[in-house]
Amino acid sequence: MLNEPFELLPPQFQHLFNALKTQEIPIEQLVVEQDKKTSDLAKFKAILQDKKTTEKLNFQGDASLIIVRSKRETEAATYLAQLFRLNPALRPACLIPEKNRVLDMALTYEGLPSMGILSASLARPTLQILKLVSAFLWNPVDPYKIMEFVSLAVKPLHPELAYLIAEEMAQAPGLNSDRLNALIYNFFLHLEEKARGNKQIKVKAIRKEYEFWFKRKRYNIEEQVPKYEVIPIFKHLARWALKQFEDSGSKDNSLLVLNSQAQKIEGLLLALPEEETHLTALQLERIVRTIYEPAPVRFSEIEVGHLPYVHHPSALVNSVEDLLWWNFLDIEMEHHFARWYPHEMVYLNANHIFPETPQKQNERLLWRRLRPILHTQNRLILVIPEKVDGTEMQAHPLLGDLLANFANPEKIICYIDKKQTQELLHEFNQPTYQELAFKKLGQPPPYLKVKHVERLEAREEESFSSLNSLLYYPYQWVFRHKIKLRKSSILSVVPERRLMGNLAHHLFERLFKEEGVLEWTKEQVQTWINQRMPRLLEQEGAILLLYGREPDRVNFENTVNYAVWALLSIIRANNWEIKAVEERLEGKFKEVGLKGVADLVLKRGEEIAIVDLKWSGTAFRKRTLKNKEDLQLILYANLLKNGGDWAHTAYFIIDSGKMIARNQDAFREAEAIMPDDDYKAINAEILGKMKATYDWRLAQLQEGRIEIRTEHTLEDMEDQGMTLEELDELLVMPEGNAKFDDYSGLVNLVE
Repeated sequence: MLNEPFELLPPQFQHLFNALKTQEIPIEQLVVEQDKKTSDLAKFKAILQDKKTTEKLNFQGDASLIIVRSKRETEAATYLAQLFRLNPALRPACLIPEKNRVLDMALTYEGLPSMGILSASLARPTLQILKLVSAFLWNPVDPYKIMEFVSLAVKPLHPELAYLIAEEMAQAPGLNSDRLNALIYNFFLHLEEKARGNKQIKVKAIRKEYEFWFKRKRYNIEEQVPKYEVIPIFKHLARWALKQFEDSGSKDNSLLVLNSQAQKIEGLLLALPEEETHLTALQLERIVRTIYEPAPVRFSEIEVGHLPYVHHPSALVNSVEDLLWWNFLDIEMEHHFARWYPHEMVYLNANHIFPETPQKQNERLLWRRLRPILHTQNRLILVIPEKVDGTEMQAHPLLGDLLANFANPEKIICYIDKKQTQELLHEFNQPTYQELAFKKLGQPPPYLKVKHVERLEAREEESFSSLNSLLYYPYQWVFRHKIKLRKSSILSVVPERRLMGNLAHHLFERLFKEEGVLEWTKEQVQTWINQRMPRLLEQEGAILLLYGREPDRVNFENTVNYAVWALLSIIRANNWEIKAVEERLEGKFKEVGLKGVADLVLKRGEEIAIVDLKWSGTAFRKRTLKNKEDLQLILYANLLKNGGDWAHTAYFIIDSGKMIARNQDAFREAEAIMPDDDYKAINAEILGKMKATYDWRLAQLQEGRIEIRTEHTLEDMEDQGMTLEELDELLVMPEGNAKFDDYSGLVNLVE
């Protein structure tokens, strides 16, 4: 029994069925039952079967053809599920072109039997591995793909080790950095200690798996990789997937799909001609994409009494009374183009080879589109949501035929959102609408009240960043350091500006530790940088080595070259010596221990200068000095004072090569922001205000009040309860939201 017409079948099937006929095996063609009614559905069928009229027809609204429109597919699913629950006799067959579970979930929410629809997705963690493993073959390494690999829920790597790698790569996107190697060394050291008391920990197997992926030979991505280097990767992946499936109790079927697809890629690589011994990155990517398919997963079992359904339009081979075409949308992804040039077709046909043409494929596609409508006898319901998964969608092409041939399409359209469904579906019990009361979203209160104030007591030790949070935004200090709410560091690679700053910092640090660097010539400095830059980028900034990033990399290298020489020249011209780089500072702030790290500390006789290296932000640093908000430099200058005079402070902006300071006492080339003011008196004033603000914040916390300072709460702040003299003793509080606030979403939920 043939469903498709014989003449529309692909050549190989025509050849097969002709061979069957020679064996006297009868072959019959399925035919569509003719609809002799005069219903709206029958009129539409006639139009689709080329029985067009010169004038537009009119729908009579007999509910034989219904178009359900909604803004979102979830609303349509909820409405239909309730309609089926309220009308048990309404049991249409369902055409669900995609493996979409929205309707199935809505049915189960209403207590109706589940259809057990498979959910097919390329987003399964197990299948994500398939397209990521080839990243380990190439140089430069792609940090995004490696991060994705180690962050997957299911992966051929010890979970703690994977988290460690992901956390470090998020901050320094690259491989084989000194810090990463040290972390991995310590991980295996601790793992071996654990294994002494737990025989189930297989240290050798874990190390072998790590080395298989991260210690393999890599090839330049612009060149080719030997085929024998690629095949073991997919063979290893297939074995791992099968073992994981067996170890998981044979429950995760997507692992079997991964095993199958990895084996297919391995087989395809082995089947390549012998002369093709090497592969380019693009060739390998194409091979993986050829095999890479969604993994179907069944989240709920098929239940007795479920609505019958099919996924393909031509899977309907017999007449059905009622049909629901779920998401009557343009989701046909088939685009048929000629595989052969005309002269190649002539050659093939001359040799009695007749490949299928795009014209024939398109004819078959057009034939299949009509099957669901022509096979429906009583009622056809077409569901057309405006959005699916938040994406704007286009209606099915057949809707164009309907609109072009009927004068009153609104007669058959049910707008769920507009509640215009009663008249068309009057014969059914319909879902009722419940108006929800409008609730205006609130805004956070100016203060959180806490009963157990003892939990908000001062910490024994602070860093500058934590102290800064306490002074300006106490809720951040409480959330981070008391409640321990911290943003995961592996959600994404470090922002680019921060990455540039980190790379430049590391380069400056290593350069200034070189003996006699202040005596070097410009050529020596550039030679030193050019020798170390490639390895630094490979280890900590591989993003800049990726395809298309060469202009950014060159710009970064030029900027650093210029900035290094500018800073060395300024230091030399003002007779400073390098005392320390990345110097760790410790001391007291009030009764609290304080720790910090100074980027660059210089010495000139008894004088000390602190230079804070910043990648960018010239205008912002100028405002900071002008508004007396350079708290970090003041704290560090105080820690280095050690009974003597205040240390000089300055910002060096790398991307512009400029020094910015309060005056020019330390650096004549610096852009002075307050040249005529006594910097020692200003430092003492700022430090005094920091201490007063610290006491004020602690007093608030001891009362159980946590200030939430945002642009919405400024008017409600109770600062007006203090006198002007008292306010003048404190730091000036910011008037807007905190920048880079990890808790902005959280505080807006507080009522």
